[in-house]
Amino acid sequence: MDAEIIPNTDIAQVGSKAFEIAVSCHAVFDMNLRTDPLSKGVAFSFIKAIQDINEKLAVKNPKSPLFDVILVAKDLQEHQSTIVSSTQHYGLQISRFCFCNNENFTQSLQSTSVKLFLSMHTDDVCRALQEGVPAALLCPQTRFPAEGNKEEVVSPLKVLLSGDAMGLPEERLSEAGFSQPELQTFRAAKASMTEFASVIAEMRRCFGREDSPLRVALMTVLGSRDEMASALLTARDWGLEVDEAYCLAGASRGPLLNCIQPHILCYDGLYNVTEITALS
Repeated sequence: MDAEIIPNTDIAQVGSKAFEIAVSCHAVFDMNLRTDPLSKGVAFSFIKAIQDINEKLAVKNPKSPLFDVILVAKDLQEHQSTIVSSTQHYGLQISRFCFCNNENFTQSLQSTSVKLFLSMHTDDVCRALQEGVPAALLCPQTRFPAEGNKEEVVSPLKVLLSGDAMGLPEERLSEAGFSQPELQTFRAAKASMTEFASVIAEMRRCFGREDSPLRVALMTVLGSRDEMASALLTARDWGLEVDEAYCLAGASRGPLLNCIQPHILCYDGLYNVTEITALS
C-alpha cells in the first residue's frame, strides 16, 4: 500500500526555505489510549518548542528558515480522522500527515523530501539512516506542568549533538573493532547531523544567549578530551554556538540525559555497544 499524504489546510504552509522534519505520531500522541482527542505523548512538548521557535523567528528575521513538521503515522490508517482532529484540537502546526506502512515508511519519507526524521525508537532511526533518510532520536520528556496548572510553559528546544561523530576519526573506530554496518550508520548519521547543525546555527544566530528558544549541547561518550576539543572546533567552523559541553570518556550517558532532557539526540550509530569504553 502506497503512503497517503494529507495536507493540513487549517494552517498556512511554510515557505520554500523550510527545513522539513518528519515526526513519529507515536511520540506526539499516546496511541495506547484510543481517546478522542488523543492524549498527549511523551514528546508532545517538542512540537510546542518547534512552534515557539517559528513564531519568534518570524518576528526576529523573516528571511530565516523555519521548521516544517510532517506527522508520520505507521500502520494507523484506521485512526486517520482521530489523528487529524487531535492535531487541530491542540492547535499543532503540522503541515502534512503521512499515513504509511511500516514496510515502506522510509520510501514514504524520501517521497516527501524530508530533511530529518525523528523517532523515539533506535531501530527506526538506524533503518532510516541506512536507507538514506537523515534521522535522529526524539527523546521523551518527563517534566510536566504541576497538577492543576493549566498554563503549559514552553521550554527551549534542546538539541544534543554527538561530539563523537564530530571529533572521532573513522579510522579510530575501525581499529577499535566497530563493524562495517556500524561504520556505515556512523557515516550516514554524521552527514545527517552536519546539515541539521548548519540550519540550527543560522537560527541560533538570530537570538542572544539569554533569550534563545533554541539550546545546543555537545556530548562525547567514547571520545577523550582531545575529541571533545576537536568537536568544539568543528562546531565553531559551522558557525554554531554551543551552550553546554560534556565529555563522558566512557561513562554512562543515561544519568546525564535524564538531567538535561534534550528533545533531539543526534544519534551516531555507536551506542548499540553494550559496554562503552573510552577511546583514549
